[in-house]
Amino acid sequence: MEGAPPGTMMAPPIAGSPRVQGHRDYVIKVLLGGLTGPLDGKTYRDVMVPMGGTDEWVSGVSSYIRNSFGHNAGMVTPADVARVRAEMAARKSMWTIPELEASLPGPLDVQQWKLTASHGAESASGAATLRGWSSGAPQAAGMWFAVELPQPVVVTEVQFDSNMASGRGGRGGRGAPPAGPAPAPVIGYPRGYTVQVSVDGKAWSQPVAAGKGEGLRTTITFPPTRARFVRITQTEAVADAPAWSIRNLRIYEAPPGTAKK
Repeated sequence: MEGAPPGTMMAPPIAGSPRVQGHRDYVIKVLLGGLTGPLDGKTYRDVMVPMGGTDEWVSGVSSYIRNSFGHNAGMVTPADVARVRAEMAARKSMWTIPELEASLPGPLDVQQWKLTASHGAESASGAATLRGWSSGAPQAAGMWFAVELPQPVVVTEVQFDSNMASGRGGRGGRGAPPAGPAPAPVIGYPRGYTVQVSVDGKAWSQPVAAGKGEGLRTTITFPPTRARFVRITQTEAVADAPAWSIRNLRIYEAPPGTAKK
């Protein structure tokens, strides 16, 4: 870089950054609040100043960073940015790495989870892996998937991927030309959902979140809530809906000191 002493860098590299590929709030908070101080024991000449821009602009930049430079992370929505912007409303100083990392939700260890489901229970244990879980039947209102954690924690987010199957419709015979455009892929995301939590697995809360899945990844955020059990229920009755599927299931714990619901 012109003007910089030989062998020095003005700022840390983005490419291959595990922080960029981690929780999406990291990139959002850096863009909104800026970043200063040493990083991994190295001090850089410049700082990352806070950026202005609308929620849509910040989400677009964040998504680009998280899916370029060798990254393959999830997209960032304007709603994500609005949530983080509100959380940071009172903050006046730029982030340091220790402060920023302490402010992020952290994924819980999946090793000791007990996974159950109303349908396809025999494959429920695969939901936290690439193997995945499937309801084995078309989605219907009332289907549920539940996680029992080893002990109560303050949870704030559920995230999972869903399988993509081939489109509906038959195939022509061998060698037959396609009859038209390929059908759209069918993805097993929940057509509607609620999330409930419980400390004992008997008394369940009112839904802490409700919504509709939209694609390969479903991300559900809600106010920090103490729970040992988390249950996702499919709420929609949609004609021709595919089987509901979950893989790479993750539950995130709220940062330490976060006020719980």
